[in-house]
Amino acid sequence: MNRISFLWIFLLLIACEPDDVCSENTQTTSRLVIEFFDIGNLDNTKTVGGLFAVGLDAQGNDVEISGEVVSSREKIELPLNGTANQIQFKLYKNYSVINDAVQGNSDVITVAYTTSAVYVSRACGYKNVNNIQGFSIETDSDLWMVNADIIVNEITNENETHVKIFH
Repeated sequence: MNRISFLWIFLLLIACEPDDVCSENTQTTSRLVIEFFDIGNLDNTKTVGGLFAVGLDAQGNDVEISGEVVSSREKIELPLNGTANQIQFKLYKNYSVINDAVQGNSDVITVAYTTSAVYVSRACGYKNVNNIQGFSIETDSDLWMVNADIIVNEITNENETHVKIFH
């Protein structure tokens, strides 16, 4: 009887499948990674003081995407909209709020891209892979971002820089 019980338990254990859980290490839809460089020396990164980003909706109104202001930062990760093919962000340098009024120098960037869904696994489902088609900085009277280069068109992970901005 002990052998039969042991055999049944063994068969039940090998018949079980692991839970379908999407691991935290699994890459999901990646954000656009922008790194800032010194316009005077194109190989050197350069921090941006008080960097803050907001998204812009179709009417040009601010849409908060980042709740933190970092005093000094060389990189920023921005989410792209999987249902659109273009998005705009307003990037602030020296951002602050004084008496409920936003202070700082803002420049608007526009990112044009295509999106395709890629199957990851049964537990994780699909992720969006974005491919940058164009990147521009809107000209204004107080431009702090001078130029941009697309380094990697296909956005598949957040461990690499996709766009370099020179300031």
